Amino acid sequence: MIHIKIFADTSKVEEIREFCSWGIIDGVTTNPKIIATDGNDLESTIREICKITNGPVSVEVTTNEYGGMVEEAEGYASWAKNIVVKVPLIPSGLKAISTLKSKGIKTNATCCMAYNQAVLAAKAGAAYASLFYGRIGDLGYDPYIVVKETADTLRMWDSKCEIIVGSIRSLIDVNRGMQAGAHILTVPPKFLRQMVENPQTTKTVDEFLEAWKGIPKRK
Repeated sequence: MIHIKIFADTSKVEEIREFCSWGIIDGVTTNPKIIATDGNDLESTIREICKITNGPVSVEVTTNEYGGMVEEAEGYASWAKNIVVKVPLIPSGLKAISTLKSKGIKTNATCCMAYNQAVLAAKAGAAYASLFYGRIGDLGYDPYIVVKETADTLRMWDSKCEIIVGSIRSLIDVNRGMQAGAHILTVPPKFLRQMVENPQTTKTVDEFLEAWKGIPKRK
């Protein structure tokens, strides 16, 4: 059975631990901006995250030079079995993705902003292609259509490359990404909480509990 996967888009260990305890997290994505913003040491943080989840944990290269990307990727992959290396969808990145596949290292083609880029990522051998939902919208395109058409094509090809929808800016982006047929949504903590929280749910639960308090209990 095919089911949507949810990744946590954060490097904060305690947040990841909490979300995993809910039973809804299938993996984790990070990037240099997230690591820098969270103020975490890269290697120790990633090693700890890999102990919390058995799912894929994405770590991004910090160079656009082919040789440097391959070297960094090999180093990251040595940290844990569930490491996936994020490689930018640029010419040197495609070359690195192809090389890394031959070495048995899984990659996540990141910063895909168009259908054709995600298709090339799949052709090069990426395990995942990350389409940036919010940024695609910034370009004036409908990200729902881009995700849907890419998903339809990869399924038609029976491709093993999975689409990750990232650049989530609202709960609607999460919902629409799922509806478009993405295999995976990588969701920031703010929106993971919004997915479960609803003021009407809280109100209704409180009403039920208050009513229960007024019912005489048997002794």
